[in-house]
Amino acid sequence: MKPSHFVNFTTLLMAAGFASSVHAQNPPELLRSFVVTSVMSTPREGSPYLHTTTFARAVREDGSSVTIWTTMIGGREQYERDIKDYRTGVSTIVVDATKSVVRQSIPESEFKNRLAATTSCDGTPTGEILGISVNYTEIKRSITGGEQGEITAQIKSWTAPELGCLVLQEETIWTRDSDGFVLVNTKVTPISVSFRPVDEYFDIPTSYAARTKEEVLGQLNQLLSTTVGVP
Repeated sequence: MKPSHFVNFTTLLMAAGFASSVHAQNPPELLRSFVVTSVMSTPREGSPYLHTTTFARAVREDGSSVTIWTTMIGGREQYERDIKDYRTGVSTIVVDATKSVVRQSIPESEFKNRLAATTSCDGTPTGEILGISVNYTEIKRSITGGEQGEITAQIKSWTAPELGCLVLQEETIWTRDSDGFVLVNTKVTPISVSFRPVDEYFDIPTSYAARTKEEVLGQLNQLLSTTVGVP
């Protein structure tokens, strides 16, 4: 298993259709800071057991967010944070295993109106999840040009107006059109929601070195090779 979600972070979120903390809306002006802990699950090829990953997302009053992944390396928990800070306009990945930070600018179009008030989220009100009211949306899109041929992607989303239209729960199913075979069946299910201060999640150690993604990936692969067999 790869040592960090830094390696497969983008793939996982694309598969789940979970690329943004906000679904087609800006967060409300008086958003309360909160933390959502979720489980991402997907079938394992050739196994009856699901592959599951637990992660948390902390969201600040201005809509800035931190996604926190936990990975075991050499018998120890290691953390990786993907920080999107709309106050500074900088996205930062913090990888504790290699004491690294990877920074890049966030496009202005993504954050310049983050504090604009919103009165509703997309979708139809459909009850509550963990005591939070949600709206349901379902979309289908065609994917062409891949090795698997024509694919239909179905994305079911439950967004929470109280959480700035966060996608609280989601299910993504990719089906091959030629035979109906399910290629991807990924679910993101929340297990807890708490309203509390989250500034600590945005702290970046000053001792960590600035590196490129390629440099961090190389270090992680080297670290994994030296910890194989370590309980």
